[in-house]
Amino acid sequence: MGRNKKLVGLVRVMTRLMPEAPGAARHASSASAGGKSGSALSSSRGAQQAAHASQSSPMSGVTLTKGSQSRAATTAAAATATATVTMPQLQLHKVHDVHTDLYGAISAVSPDQVIEEGVFKNVDGHRFEDGRYQAFMQEISSFIPEARQFTDAVRTFAYGTDASFYRLNPKLVVKVHNEAEIRRVLPIAKKHGVPITFRAAGTSLSGQAITDSAITDSVLLKLSHTGKNFREYEVHGDGSQITVEPGLIGGEVNRILAAHQKKNKLPIQYKIGPDPSSIDSCMIGGIVANNSSGMCCGVSQNTYHTLKDMRVVMVDGTVLDTADPISRESFMRSHKSLVEGVSSLARRVQVRCRAPTQRLG
Repeated sequence: MGRNKKLVGLVRVMTRLMPEAPGAARHASSASAGGKSGSALSSSRGAQQAAHASQSSPMSGVTLTKGSQSRAATTAAAATATATVTMPQLQLHKVHDVHTDLYGAISAVSPDQVIEEGVFKNVDGHRFEDGRYQAFMQEISSFIPEARQFTDAVRTFAYGTDASFYRLNPKLVVKVHNEAEIRRVLPIAKKHGVPITFRAAGTSLSGQAITDSAITDSVLLKLSHTGKNFREYEVHGDGSQITVEPGLIGGEVNRILAAHQKKNKLPIQYKIGPDPSSIDSCMIGGIVANNSSGMCCGVSQNTYHTLKDMRVVMVDGTVLDTADPISRESFMRSHKSLVEGVSSLARRVQVRCRAPTQRLG
């Protein structure tokens, strides 16, 4: 069918380029003057083109004279050749085996990956319960009630969902209420070798707020932002600075600043730098952790460039308050190797950024 369409197209082009049959112009004008119907005019033109084609057209595809048959055959073959499309050869590859978990999440299993049921390895897909999760739950239950620990399929499924298209479900969801609880939970997780993932609002498009493997292997720490949990704030001076906890929503912080400006009749109303599209849903914890930006703030006013200080809880429970000189000095002493390692990375990045671009060629 494709070849016939190509051939007809060439015939039509060639027909228009050929001289009209004798008397064709006279018949056309008389048809116009005499007001012939469209069907009569079409029949007249069709008869003229057929008569002309039988005498001289090598590509009409209708009646051919003996002298034109060889030429027509050659031209038709050329037309057929131009219409032929060479299809690329498809290379078939073996599809990797897959693993489907309790919730229907599917993950690829590489050929060299040997999963031993019940044998824990700190690798995605190999973190099986070998007693460590139970020990973790038992130890944190001394200060976090079981009402804030969820292992059932419904709620772990719900908290294994964010704004991304990933489906990764935790073994355990723990709702934490304050910094003191986090300081106690993290060392226990380190002690038992239990992976931890943090979640604030769960508006991530890339899966940051859900667990890190398709075989439900992580503990999800959910910042419980009910009541005043992680929702304290303090507006400083004219509103150009504000100290906030991670449970506040970005748009909510902007409304706090607007109310401060209105209440004190200040000349300028400030907003936080980053303006992600989910600003009325995402929380400060996720905004800071992901170095959020936005359509208006660009790079110059993203999270990194508008953050003055931060209070951070380390995995060993140590708290670093970068606004407090004493805290900074103490941390420099207690975590000297960590500081030196991070500083070394920073210097390497800065050197690379300052290096002149080398032209290729």
